[in-house]
Amino acid sequence: MSIKLIESIVNKSKTLSAFTSDELRGLYKFSVENSDFRALKVAVNNVTGIYDYNELKPYWLLNDFSASKWYIEIKDNGIIYKRTIDWDAVTLNDNLKLTDPRHSRLLNAFKYWITATDNPRENAGKFKKGVSVNISILLIIAIINSILIHGEAIQLTEQHLSGLSADFLMALMVKYGENGTLNGLYDYTNKVRKFLLEKISCISADEAESFAKKYPYITRSLLPEEKVLDFSVIDRVKACCWLNKNSYYQREVHLEKLGQIMQIHLQGNASILHSFIYDSQIIPVSNKGVSNFDELKLVDIDGVKEFKAIPCVEESELMGENSMRSTLGALKLLNTVQGRYDVSQFPPQVLNAITFSRISEHIKLKRKGRYITLPPQLVFNLIESCFEFCHKYQDSILNSVFSLLTERIIKSSGKNSNKNYFYGKGPNYIHNTPSTERGAWVITDAIKLIDNKLIKIGVKRLSIPYSEDGVFKKRRNNESFFALYDVLIGSIQILTGAIMAKRIDELLTLKSNGNLYPNIDPSSAIGEKTDYELISYLKKSGNGGKHGMNAKIKRPIPRSFAQIIWKLEQFNQVISRAGLNKSKLSLFNNLSPRELVIDKINKRSFYMHVDAVCDYFETPLVTFENGEQRRYYIRQHQLRRFFTMVFFWSKSFDGLDTLRWMLGHTDVQHLYNYITESETGAVLNGVKASYIIDVIEKNKLDYIQQLADVIAEYYGVDSANVSLSTIADAASDYGDTNDYKTIPHIEQLKQQERLESQILELLDEGVISLEPEFFTIEHEGHKINDFTLILRVNKLD
Repeated sequence: MSIKLIESIVNKSKTLSAFTSDELRGLYKFSVENSDFRALKVAVNNVTGIYDYNELKPYWLLNDFSASKWYIEIKDNGIIYKRTIDWDAVTLNDNLKLTDPRHSRLLNAFKYWITATDNPRENAGKFKKGVSVNISILLIIAIINSILIHGEAIQLTEQHLSGLSADFLMALMVKYGENGTLNGLYDYTNKVRKFLLEKISCISADEAESFAKKYPYITRSLLPEEKVLDFSVIDRVKACCWLNKNSYYQREVHLEKLGQIMQIHLQGNASILHSFIYDSQIIPVSNKGVSNFDELKLVDIDGVKEFKAIPCVEESELMGENSMRSTLGALKLLNTVQGRYDVSQFPPQVLNAITFSRISEHIKLKRKGRYITLPPQLVFNLIESCFEFCHKYQDSILNSVFSLLTERIIKSSGKNSNKNYFYGKGPNYIHNTPSTERGAWVITDAIKLIDNKLIKIGVKRLSIPYSEDGVFKKRRNNESFFALYDVLIGSIQILTGAIMAKRIDELLTLKSNGNLYPNIDPSSAIGEKTDYELISYLKKSGNGGKHGMNAKIKRPIPRSFAQIIWKLEQFNQVISRAGLNKSKLSLFNNLSPRELVIDKINKRSFYMHVDAVCDYFETPLVTFENGEQRRYYIRQHQLRRFFTMVFFWSKSFDGLDTLRWMLGHTDVQHLYNYITESETGAVLNGVKASYIIDVIEKNKLDYIQQLADVIAEYYGVDSANVSLSTIADAASDYGDTNDYKTIPHIEQLKQQERLESQILELLDEGVISLEPEFFTIEHEGHKINDFTLILRVNKLD
């Protein structure tokens, strides 16, 4: 080996593929001995491409690095993330724009910071997946905006990044850990409160009184967690009155031929309030994550759900460990600006002092942002209801939809195309008569195309608007055909989500057809003898980079459920071939009552289907502090625990045989191994914690006093103050019967949730453990595999 050989590799006159394995080993040894790594760099780049990454032109930046406005497009397995970063929108405290030449070094530092998100040389040689790049960019923008918001405190206009200190960044991370992105980095709620308190002084008492009479909903009683702004009733009314005078409850919409008009939006427009607070101070960001304050709503127009939802996440606002690590990683990418000639520098020791362990000394981070465990009987009963609904009505509903949409095509939507429409106010004029042929057909003859099986169970109209009195009761009485379609699709979504334990994004991206392996009809002669699997793409694995792809997997699926999927796929194909779809379809699709067209679902319409199921089958209610009742509206994160829940609760609910059937396992120990391999430790411990609470409530837990003692010791309290027996007075997951519509009080559930969180922490720390102990018994000549669950209480160090 020689320098000449290395030169030939670098200038590409000789390729590495021409080398033997012995020659490659020699090249490696020579390069290391002579500290000349140019050839090895070529070798690494051939395999990884990391040195081809251009930080001035990453694949997702559509225009120039130097542009005052960036246009970003990130593709990831069929999903496209589009974003604009308007650098020119920021005005600093010296009244100069961020894009002013005086601040070019600061601007370049921000830009290099963002392009580092996908630079493999800054990410341990890895290309990030598109979704991760998108999240990293959002996190960095949030941190940049927080620096801009606090610009005066760190003298940003005079010192640029050199004004950053370890104390400042540590305080920023602690605030983030305590309050999340919106309130930790942006201080949003405090700023809104301060802003509105300044503005309400110009609202008179008479104005406020008149406004409250017009919108009495403002003066309603609020739950403590809804009083985020902590206004008195009169201040709340005045704030809403001022916001109304300043377009918060209005939005501009464009109507063809009419130009711009104003339209009432009675829950408020978060983007308008956001602009009041941060106009020109920060890089403009999407307001999708900024919900409207309940205190500032003029009316209750949720409408699409019968009740408000029981919160499905833990009440604690503390940040989860994973989120903190991600944000800390985004902050550390700021190191990429060090040593560059065209950027603002900061003291190199600053970031070294910001570590996860130091942050954890200031705040107690959650192990994981945990979704509250659903009562197991609720899940089991809902799955049974969904499966029976699909079995009874899937064919009738899908055939009726196809008939309706086919007929719709030939009905004119042209103005005055209804021949029976009488214009003006003549003697034959009937109020609200549709002027179009299609509109008249919808309210008269369209119902004739509905399958007679559905007519017999109560269908009277195609749809019932949410604004109609008794709409949810009428839907449960099956009076609305389109509501039955929503329940059908929601039922299939729930079954897929529970049985296959998929993430929401994985469900949204299931194809319109071809999801089954093998791709044959389960009801055919061959299909009845075939074991099926569902094909999907994992959202958190696969390859990153410009041409990144998610890992493709296949998982066992019961044949009876494969039949439901197969029928839905056949429907999708028929709809597509007939051109009755608005866009390319997914497996689950939305039916628009207004347009009478099938369209691909998004996350919002996905959960509208699920919510329709919860209202139709009347999932349980819980009574809150003010007497208000709220319903369990389930979310996919909760259903992902289903497999694990079935295993642990099988002792109470006889679910083990069901789980064996779903997975095709016969050995109970193999079944447990499958579960532990499929789920993370965090998920397993979460289910174990809720199971322990369940058996405490039923007074079926051995070692209950030892558990109470170790809780007292771990949390440093007197054991006399730990009484687990009181939990038995709380709602015990609605018992062992099918009657699970008991209405407990929220305080009972909160007590259960608090103890569950404590037990989860003991499981995570290894202070206690809950593991199955397997055994085999012989009954009437048959060997039966079974298990018992053993709680072990370990001594604290």
